[in-house]
Amino acid sequence: MEIIKIHHPIDNNFKSSDKCVLAMGYFDGIHLGHQKVIEKAKEIAIKKHLDLAILTYDHKPSIVYKQISSHERRNITLNDYKMKLFKTFGVKKVFLVNYSFDFQNQSPIEFVNNYLIRFNVDTVVAGVDHTYGSKDADMKNMIGYSDGRFDVCAVDLSSFNDKKISSTAIRHNLDQGDIKTVNNLLGRPFKTFGLVVHGLARGRELGYPTANIEHSEFQWLPSIGIYVVNITIGDKTYNGMASIGRNVTFGDKNPITVEINILDFDHNIYGENVSIDWLYRIRGEVKFDGVDNLINQLSMDEKFTRKFFNKKQG
Repeated sequence: MEIIKIHHPIDNNFKSSDKCVLAMGYFDGIHLGHQKVIEKAKEIAIKKHLDLAILTYDHKPSIVYKQISSHERRNITLNDYKMKLFKTFGVKKVFLVNYSFDFQNQSPIEFVNNYLIRFNVDTVVAGVDHTYGSKDADMKNMIGYSDGRFDVCAVDLSSFNDKKISSTAIRHNLDQGDIKTVNNLLGRPFKTFGLVVHGLARGRELGYPTANIEHSEFQWLPSIGIYVVNITIGDKTYNGMASIGRNVTFGDKNPITVEINILDFDHNIYGENVSIDWLYRIRGEVKFDGVDNLINQLSMDEKFTRKFFNKKQG
């Protein structure tokens, strides 16, 4: 898969040689609704014997429109993983555009002429509510802007329990710790990537040694709580229980950390890059009255986790 990074204004000499079917969107999460858009574009591409391409952006468009908090700047899916997911859908080419004020300030017809025509599109596919700049830049008006030079396909996004599947809904459910709903909306386990770093080694003292995972500041994480997870190190995947929290039993001003107790595992993995599949939320974080009560709860969490995986394998 070819990734073409583009900064506005696009080079006057830029022209894609191969005709393509282009799916457009930021695609944060690549949830079931996004997948429906990409699959529709793929269906058309196969039928017309053309390449499947994506137009997406290097950061959230909302950064251009308003001031947003550091939490809101986070993403469900970081770019590297997003590109890997695109590849699994059979995407041949990704146009990765730096979403700047000048880019979004184009008129709709300028966007079409500057980008879609130079991308050599045969068909443009996006969700029915997708926009690309001003208030008139929607998929309904795209037909007029195309002026017969390419086809336009607007896709009604999938729904879940009579509600539209959206990245906003997934972020909300992550903040609520509702991993079950998140995974249903994604159509796969929510996945994050991080680096194993040193922590305070409290888990080892309690009999539950943990891998401390450092994540990108731009990664949206589930809310504080205890979770059932899979952790992949190299090419091997292990069962575990994860804690996102402040270790409140040991103080009220601790930073939020991500720690994973890997079941039946005893190996030094400092410095490893790992991926985590978040499978189920067991409970919220509790401030225990004494270490013994914490250890008793960890024992119950472990039993729940083992039962979860035994049931899953059965």
